[in-house]
Amino acid sequence: MRTQWTVVGLAALSMTLALAACRAERSLPEQRYDLRGKVVSADRDAGTVTVAHDAIPGFMPAMTMPYPLKDQWAFNVLKPGQNISATLVVTSERSWLEGIVIAGAATQEASSLAPADSIRPIVGLEVPDFTLVNQDGRRIHLGQFRGRALLLTFIYTRCPLPDYCPLMSRNFAKILAQAQSDPAILPFTHLLSISIDPQYDKPQVLRAYALDCSGTGQPFGHWDFASGTPEQVRKVAEFFGLKYWTEGGQIVHSLVTALVGPDGKVVKVYRGNDWQPAQVLGDIRSLPRG
Repeated sequence: MRTQWTVVGLAALSMTLALAACRAERSLPEQRYDLRGKVVSADRDAGTVTVAHDAIPGFMPAMTMPYPLKDQWAFNVLKPGQNISATLVVTSERSWLEGIVIAGAATQEASSLAPADSIRPIVGLEVPDFTLVNQDGRRIHLGQFRGRALLLTFIYTRCPLPDYCPLMSRNFAKILAQAQSDPAILPFTHLLSISIDPQYDKPQVLRAYALDCSGTGQPFGHWDFASGTPEQVRKVAEFFGLKYWTEGGQIVHSLVTALVGPDGKVVKVYRGNDWQPAQVLGDIRSLPRG
């Protein structure tokens, strides 16, 4: 039986983890934790295994998360439903599982947890005028960013691993800092971080997270943090091919970042967490300006 967390305790821990993750570059070096759980899915191409695991005392509650897997041989034998134990290694910028031990046979039921692959080609498509609510409680819509390069990504503030949502936020902070030092692209650039946890990530939560992550004091002139109703967020995510679902009360998700041109059409999609801020800045600089 997984450890049950009170709502208040989980919320407090989640915010602590989120803010610590935003400050990951200033945190302590490598930490190791024992992890035990059940395999939900294994993705050899992404190099990750999604595990529904027990609480890790002192670090995170029971949840389902995709983790980079150091032991590549394990992809040959891992199957949904297997019970495993492993070591979760967390550094200031990365996390991974190593020392995988398979402790139980696969069960059929776990294979149904992951949704079907929703990725589809969207480069060149015009982005619908989706409506969201930003960190100030103000309604925004994607059409208002026409005429600028819009870089958007998907996060949630309680994401505890440094190389998932926190990495996206750190990369965006670096892009904003570089843009602020280049008057040729700053007026032409806008960033948008969309939370896929709308029930928790209300405007005040997004604002606190943004101020901690940005490192720039007041980033909101060129960077919005937004969410909306679950239906509104789901529509945006599905358009950009983001896969996420809730299992065991936690969010399991992939990573998608997209660059939308001044004409409102998708220019490029960066999947996963391997993309670099310099690469994206180069793509922004190459866009035509009206």
